[in-house]
Amino acid sequence: MTAAQSRIAALVIVIVAVAASAFAFMTWRQSQVDAFSASAKAALANVDLVLDRALLTVRAVQGLYADNPALTEEELARFVEGIGPVAGLRAIVYQPRVLSSERAEFERELIRSGKSPNGIWTIQDGKPVRAAEADAYFPVAATYFFAEAGSTYGFDIRSNPTRRFPLDMAIETRLGTSTDVVTFVSSGEDPVRGVIFYKPVVVDGEVVGIVSGSVELKLLISLARAAAPEIQDLSIDIGPLDIAGGAPVDFPNVNDDSQPFLVVSEQNHSGRLWRFRMSGKPDVSDYARGYGLMTLVLLAGLGAAAAVVGYSTAARRGRDLKSAETRLRRTLDGLVPLVFMTDPNGLLITANRAALDASSNSVEDLVGKPLEDLPLWDDDPGNKDALHLAILRASAGEERRLDVLSTETELGQTVYDVAVRPIAGERGDITHLVVSALDVSERVEAAETERLLMRELDHRMKNTLQVVQGVVRRTARSHNSVGSFESALLGRITTMARAHDLLARERWLGADLRTVILQEIQPFEEGRSVTVSGPPIRVNPKGALALALAIHELGTNAIKYGALSVPEGRLDIEWSLEGDDRDRMLVFNWWESEGPKVSIPDHRGFGSLLLERSITYDLDGRTHLDFAPDGVSCRIEIPWERVRPMTASIHFRERLAEGVSA
Repeated sequence: MTAAQSRIAALVIVIVAVAASAFAFMTWRQSQVDAFSASAKAALANVDLVLDRALLTVRAVQGLYADNPALTEEELARFVEGIGPVAGLRAIVYQPRVLSSERAEFERELIRSGKSPNGIWTIQDGKPVRAAEADAYFPVAATYFFAEAGSTYGFDIRSNPTRRFPLDMAIETRLGTSTDVVTFVSSGEDPVRGVIFYKPVVVDGEVVGIVSGSVELKLLISLARAAAPEIQDLSIDIGPLDIAGGAPVDFPNVNDDSQPFLVVSEQNHSGRLWRFRMSGKPDVSDYARGYGLMTLVLLAGLGAAAAVVGYSTAARRGRDLKSAETRLRRTLDGLVPLVFMTDPNGLLITANRAALDASSNSVEDLVGKPLEDLPLWDDDPGNKDALHLAILRASAGEERRLDVLSTETELGQTVYDVAVRPIAGERGDITHLVVSALDVSERVEAAETERLLMRELDHRMKNTLQVVQGVVRRTARSHNSVGSFESALLGRITTMARAHDLLARERWLGADLRTVILQEIQPFEEGRSVTVSGPPIRVNPKGALALALAIHELGTNAIKYGALSVPEGRLDIEWSLEGDDRDRMLVFNWWESEGPKVSIPDHRGFGSLLLERSITYDLDGRTHLDFAPDGVSCRIEIPWERVRPMTASIHFRERLAEGVSA
C-alpha cells in the first residue's frame, strides 16, 4: 500500500468514525429530547386530568342547584363528599343572585346564623368592607372546602373587579367562564393564588345563581412535577377571557437546539387560553454518557461500521419479532376455541377474536378483569367458584380442566370445556396463564339427553300403565254398551298413543305445542272452519300428554254436540304465556261458535272429569268450562314451571350446583 493509499484509507476511517460518532451523539440527543417530551406530555396529561375533574365537579354541582335552587349547605356537602376529593380543587362555592330588594333579608339571615357579621361585603384596600348598593349581588351562601380555609360567607363576587367581568360573561352567555389568576379571599394571611371557574345556574331561562370552583396554581404545578421529575421549571400563563376560544397548539413544541429543553403547550379551559411552559436539561451524568459515547465511537472508527451493522440487525430482528407477533395474533384469531391470556392472578391480558365475539366485548373492555367475572360465563356461584379454583391451582403450577356454563341467550346456553395451563418463565416462575375454552355443548347435551331418556322412559312406562288402567275403569263405568265403551276407550288410548309417538320422535325431550294441537284436532277439522294461533312453545312430556287428552275430550264433545257437529260451525284455539318469570302461566283457550245452541249438561261425563282432573292434579293447573248458549268455551291455565321442557343445560346447571363436574 502506498502512502497516498494509506492517507486515503486513514481519511476514510476518520470520516466513518466522525460520521458514526456524530450519529451516536445525535441519537443520544434525540433520545433525551424524546424522553423530555414524553415527560412533558405526562405532566400536561396530569394537569388536564385535574382541570377536567374540577370542571366536571363544578358542572355536577351546577346541575344540582339547577334542579333545586333551595339546596342547603348540608345537602351540598353530602353531594360533594359523595364525589370524593378532587386533586387541585380547593373549594366549591354557591353564590345565589340577591336583588337589592332582597339584600336586607339575606343579610339578616347571614348575621343571625353567625356566618357574616358584615352582611354582604367586598375587599377594599385588603380589608373587608360592606358592599356598596347595587341592583344585584352574588354573595357566597354555601361553601365546601377541600382544604383548611377562612370564612367567605357574604363575599360579593360581583363587587370585586377581577371577578366581575368573567361573572358578567357567564351570566350573559349562559356558558362557563373563568377568572384570571387571583388571590383567594379564603386564603387569609397566607395568600393562595389560583383560578376560579364559574358555571351559571339557569332556571326557566334566568340565571338564579353561580357555582364556582377554585383551583390552586401552586398545587397544579406540583402535580405536574410529580408526574415528570425531569421538569426543572414550569410556568402557567392564562390569557384574556375569550368565549369564542383561540387556536391552541395541538402538539407540544420542543426546542431541542438550545439548553435547556423547552416544551410549550396551549389548552382552552372555560374561555381562556392556558399556556404551559416547561423546561429542563439532562443530568450531568447523562451528558457524561453522551459525550463519552461520542468519544468512544470517534476513537474506535471501525466500531462505527460494527454499530451500523448491529443497528441494522437489531432493526431487522425487531421487524421479524413484530411480524411473528402479527402471525401469532392472526393464528389465534383464526382458532375456533376461545383463547384467553391472564396474569398469574387470573386478570385478563388479552383474548382471541372468538373469545371477544363470545363475550360481546372489545379487548379494551375486558383487560384487567378477573377471568371468572367475564360476561361470557353464567352467574351461577358454583360455575364461577369452579373457574376461580382452577385459576388458583394453575397459578400454583397445575394444569386444570373443567366444564363451564355460559350465560343464557335466546339460543340457549353453551357448555365449554375449559383448560387452564400455567406458562413458566426462564427462571421457572409462573409468568402467565393460557386458558382455552372449546364448545362441547353437543357432547354434554348427548350425555345429559341419554340420562334424561332413561329416567323419562322409566317414568313414562309406569305412568302410562297407571293412566290406561284409570281410563279403562272410568270409561267402563260411564258407558252402558260394549260398542260405546270400545269407541270411547279406543279414542282415548289412540290419543295417548299419538302423543307418545310425537314425544318419541322428539326423544322424550318435550314437544311443540302447535304440533300437539294440530295432531289432535286433525280427525275433527276436515271440511270445518278451525283456526289455531299462538307463539312457538315447547312443553315437557307430561304437559304434552295432559293437553293432548284435554284437546281430545273437547274435540269429541264438539264433533258430537258442539260447533263441529254442523258444517257452519267454527272453532278457535289460542295459547300464550302470561305473567312474569316467577308467576308465568301457559294459557290455553278453546272457543266454539256458529254451532247448535248449547245447554248446560245435567250430569258430568268422564270426559269432563278427565279434562279437569288431568290438568288440576297432574299439572297444578285450572280448568274453566263455560257452556254458553252460543258455544262451549274452555280456558286452561297451567304454571309454566310445570310444563317447561327440562333441557340438558338445566340438568347441567343442577349438577354444577351440587358440585359435580361433567
